[in-house]
Amino acid sequence: MAATRANVQRRRQIEREANEIRLDGIRRGLTVEAIVEGITRKISDITPLEAWRFASGYDRSEVSARLDALYEADGLQPPHIDAAVLCRWELGDRRPSNERIEYFCRLYRTRPDRLGFGTDHSPGDVAHVQRAGIVDAFPFTSEESEQDLVQRISAARERINLFGLTRSFYASDTVLSVLKKKARTMDVNVYVMDPYCESRKDRYRIEPADAAMEDPERYVREIIRPLRAASDEEPRLRLYLFDFPCSFAMEEVDGVVRVMMYGHGRRGTHGPIIVFGEGTSSHAYFVEQLRWLERLSSDDSPEPWKSKGVRVRPFDLW
Repeated sequence: MAATRANVQRRRQIEREANEIRLDGIRRGLTVEAIVEGITRKISDITPLEAWRFASGYDRSEVSARLDALYEADGLQPPHIDAAVLCRWELGDRRPSNERIEYFCRLYRTRPDRLGFGTDHSPGDVAHVQRAGIVDAFPFTSEESEQDLVQRISAARERINLFGLTRSFYASDTVLSVLKKKARTMDVNVYVMDPYCESRKDRYRIEPADAAMEDPERYVREIIRPLRAASDEEPRLRLYLFDFPCSFAMEEVDGVVRVMMYGHGRRGTHGPIIVFGEGTSSHAYFVEQLRWLERLSSDDSPEPWKSKGVRVRPFDLW
């Protein structure tokens, strides 16, 4: 009896912890898959199948109903799987049939091995990746990708140039403290889009409804002002505003450039992040754009950009 009671208490604790991780991931704009990674990393005694349910925000009755809907859409009789059966599958006490696994994959939009059923043994051809200079990649923004950036900045010795649409992560306590520390010994340049420019308004026309920083006042309050306050403390931490469209973020840290894609109808944190090493045309392609930003930020902006009204300027509080 005591063991059963302890087990029930642990299951409730797991549910609370998983929901906290999910809510934190939603606030940070992470994908469901990134939230799953966070749940399985922090909760050791949870199966992937259960982690996907928690990350999706479903209870077992909703999972059953959604599986029924998928069966009905295929013209099949819905299975009406009860909560007890789902529980045994999620805890690993029983294995669902291959047909059920297929429908779980469709429900969660993932592969069987990511649900805990089998292993992906497919080989990868990496020769073209090496030629492109790709030294690392992340499928979306996650704790792993954020930690990678923090570690690279902490170890930087030559240059730090950060460019993007909003870059909310830069205003977090973790990153701000690292940026301020590095600015005591080297230049740190941060380029973000002018909160009130037309290009930003146009960009947010294709951002999803849950995009957190569409309101320019909120963006100034929560992101720009903390960055500016850090800049006031450390003068070599320089903050610039640009007023033109952008399709990706770039983070140059010494000899690598991290590039994050901006899609249409998706949040920036859902885009892949590709890390390019120096000595390749891909790396040079992005570095040249950062040097272009530096030229535009000078007092004498070069033509034809000056005549076209393309601006990169130091940020001054309004």
